[in-house]
Parts: sequence; structure tokens; C-alpha cells
Amino acid sequence: MTQIFEYIKIALMNIRNNKGRSILTMLGIIIGISSVIMIISIGNGMRQEINSELNSIAGGQIALYTNSSVEGNDVSFTEEDFDLIKEKVDHVKGVTANYGVWGTVNAKKGHFEAVVRAGNEALQYIAATEPIVKGRYFNEVEALNGSKVCVISEASAKMLFGTTDVVGMSLETTVWNYTQELKIIGVRADNQSTLINMLGGDGGYVSAEIPMSTLASCFGFFTEEFDQFYILAEKPEYSAQVAEDSMRLMELKHKVRGENKIMMESFSDYTATYDSILNVITLFISFVAAISLMVGGIGVMNIMLVSVTERTREIGIRKALGARTGSILLQFLAESGIITLLGGLIGIVVGSGLAILACSLLGFTAHVSVVTVLIAVIFSSAVGIFFGIYPAKKAARLSPIEALRHE
Repeated sequence: MTQIFEYIKIALMNIRNNKGRSILTMLGIIIGISSVIMIISIGNGMRQEINSELNSIAGGQIALYTNSSVEGNDVSFTEEDFDLIKEKVDHVKGVTANYGVWGTVNAKKGHFEAVVRAGNEALQYIAATEPIVKGRYFNEVEALNGSKVCVISEASAKMLFGTTDVVGMSLETTVWNYTQELKIIGVRADNQSTLINMLGGDGGYVSAEIPMSTLASCFGFFTEEFDQFYILAEKPEYSAQVAEDSMRLMELKHKVRGENKIMMESFSDYTATYDSILNVITLFISFVAAISLMVGGIGVMNIMLVSVTERTREIGIRKALGARTGSILLQFLAESGIITLLGGLIGIVVGSGLAILACSLLGFTAHVSVVTVLIAVIFSSAVGIFFGIYPAKKAARLSPIEALRHE
């Protein structure tokens, strides 16, 4: 052990005596490691952000719909199906239709386009995920009775009235040439999703949510049958089981088991797909960045070969004094390993800093993995040892007499 520390001490002394050359040698390792750390940290951060955003936007949502590609498919869904799923399937938070229609609204500050979403009381979970900050959401009784009520977003409230204190105010809403005054009973917080904001936010239109029965009684959209509806699991991790149980229940209820007449989409599947795609992209870019490590390793080998040539006489003296071949080999391997290890540590700091800076500018948090850092440290040291083997062997095999005669 004492001998190993001696090798490290000699290696550090030689590095210190040749600072400029050592720094230039480290540069390739620094660039390679920092690139890999930065890319993986940004990729991990982006993946976590997208997964979080998708879970907040549509986590636990499952859509069941009739397969229109099947000829003669007469399957349709009713409120009875919704109640059956809520009663028979575990971990279901709500079941609702989700119709979105375009309309216009008139209020204190003018005339605006609007997207009006309609469903039952479970629409509060399906249509949006932001909390109610003022007032409340419409309840089951209002959803059954076609009450003339609505819930709007904070941005919509400011657009229409210049304030968010709008609970109790009326909103003149026109859909399909039918106009009706709706009472605002709740205000939903604006969507804080980075992903949605990057895609353009709400587009500058008013967002309103009303009972499905109100869409019928006030705007003439009468229907008791639906070709699709949404189920919301209590938690995203229950999605797969809820989807499977609901699908089986509906096929049995409509007597279409195995006929492919009912289709299902789980939004958790989309999250897994995006996660896999991001993983592949991150790994590919990291592989490309890692090529610079190989270039850096070749630089280490070249410098160590120069060092062997410069120190030939020193090697001869050490051998003449009884130094063994293994000792010379370990000395040069220690030097190349330390150079790349130092380069790797600097690269980790630089890469982490750049990743944090880049992610803060993009609006999400970088994720610097401890595992990635450890792999980078080990890999950088391994590069130094691997590319240092040939110069070290060359130094160790020098004949003491030839080395002493070297000028």
C-alpha cells in the first residue's frame, strides 16, 4: 500500500512539473465527460418533466370508444355504463363523457371565442387538472338537472371581466346559434404546465366547463348515447388494471367479447412510449459524445509516449538501482490514470453546471444522477489506464544500459 501511495506521489509531482501539457492532455477528457454528463442530465431532467407534465395533464386517464372501422358496429355507451364501471371496477375516481364545442361569450370586456367542455361532475378530473381557486365545481345534482352554471379559468376571468372575483357573475354564452346566460360558480387556476405553455398555452380563447345536461337543455345537443367516454383512475399506477377491468366489463355488458368492437387508449401508455423514445435519443447522443473520450484517450497515450521518451534516462537510473519492471509499469499507469481521473472530475463539475444552466433557461430541473457521475469517474480512469498501458509497457521494457546511454 505504501508503494502505491509513492507511485501516486511521483505521478502528481510529474503532473505538477508539466502543468501546461497535463492540462492540454486533460482537455479531451474534460470535454468528453462534461458532454456526456450534460446530455444525460438534461435528458433525465426532460424525461422527468415530460412524465410529470403528462401525468398531471392526463395521468390515470383511459378512453373507451367504439371501433368505427368494424362494419355494422352498433355499440354505444350510456350513463348506465358509466355507473356500472364506477360500481364494479376498483380504483375509479370518475367516469364521464367529454365533449368540446366552439362558441362565443359576451361579458364586461367584450366578445370572445370560447371552448366549452361538457360532461358530468367527473369532468373536473378529466378536462383539466388545475385546482378550483374560487367557488366550486358543479355537483352531481347540477349535472343531472341541467343547471345553467359554468366553471372558467383564471385567465378567462381576467379576459372577460378584468378580475378573478367573478363567482356569481353571468356569462352570455352562444353555441350553435343558441344563446344562454350561465352563472359562474367556480374559477379554476391557470394551467402551469411547462409543456402546454411551450406549445402555446390556451391559445387566447375563453375556457368554460358545463354539465352535459346543460349542453342539451340550453344549446340543443340532446343525446343519451355516446361513442366514447373517459375513465379516470385514482392514481396513474392503477391505470393498467382499471383499463383492463373496464374493457372486459364493457365487452361482457354489450356482448361483444373478442369482436374488437370496443377500443381502449390509456394515456399512461403514451407516457411510457415518450419515456422510451427519450431514453433512446439520450443514449444515442451520449454515445456520440463519448467518442470524444476516445479521442482524449489517444491524446493521453501520445503524451505518455512523449513522457517516456523524455524520462528514458530517469527510467534507466531507477532500473540500475534495482527498480522492478512492475514498479515502472505501475508508475506510468498511475500517472495516466490520475490525469484522466482529474479530467473526469473537472468534466463532471463542468457538465453538471452546464446542464443546470441549460435546464434553468428551458424552465425545468436538470437531474444529475449519482450513478451517472460514478460511471463517468470509473470510465474516465479506465480510459487513462487503457491508453496508458502501451506507454507504460514501453517504459518498463527499456534496457537499463540503453536507457542510461540515452541523451
